[in-house]
Amino acid sequence: MNTKAIVAVVVLACVALAPVVIAAEGVVGEWEFKSQMQARTSTATMTITKSADGKLAGTWSTQRGESQLSDITFEGGKVKFVQTNNFGGQEMKTNYEGALEGGKLKGTGKGQFGEFAFDGALQGEAKTGADAIVGEWQVNVNVPARENVEKLTITKNADGTLAGKWVGQRGESKISNMKFEGGKLTFIRTSEFGGRIMESEFEGTVEGDSIKGAFKSDRGNRDANATRVSAKSEPPKAEPNKPAPPPPPPPGPAKPAPKKPDAPKPK
Repeated sequence: MNTKAIVAVVVLACVALAPVVIAAEGVVGEWEFKSQMQARTSTATMTITKSADGKLAGTWSTQRGESQLSDITFEGGKVKFVQTNNFGGQEMKTNYEGALEGGKLKGTGKGQFGEFAFDGALQGEAKTGADAIVGEWQVNVNVPARENVEKLTITKNADGTLAGKWVGQRGESKISNMKFEGGKLTFIRTSEFGGRIMESEFEGTVEGDSIKGAFKSDRGNRDANATRVSAKSEPPKAEPNKPAPPPPPPPGPAKPAPKKPDAPKPK
């Protein structure tokens, strides 16, 4: 195959893939869902993200907790996914299929208890790429006989690369070689304790506001799971200082009650 033919094949492949990549963006974000079944309305929040390689992932949150979505596809304006619940040790799968138009999603769900209608409304676009991992994370590291709770702060540099700051019970550690690709977060953590330099490699899977992974070093592997720390609302601004109101005047001596006139004497 000559050079021109190869270029033509590459261009055609890019053109064929472009609509799929663009289309995937249309379903990414946070959705508020309402389902109607047997005169009962249920609500849920669905969050769909897209990894660097274009794969879609999602979480499903209700009052009963959070579950994962699988088999998410979005083609020709049609959305399909499977939501799995674990109830009493038993897995129950519900298949959803709907049509997307103008930030609205309507369709039907089929599960163990029958078929029902649902509709969803897009609340806002989810962050993708490096922006999806930027923020403050609480990390729980399992060490022998205990669990350390530490903090990881991830920022993005002007050139798009990632940087990290680690603060733990033993002080601050250096973070280097941080990468986030295909839903995987990797970095190297270097810390100093008692004059010794200790280095460990982290690899984890990012799913929305959680990271599940482990540190690997010459001392073995240690599980480490992280949860995104929600931004705290700013405290209300204090009003400018105002002069204190004058104190009330001290109470004076009690006034004697008016004397009643003597009753007239009988004649």
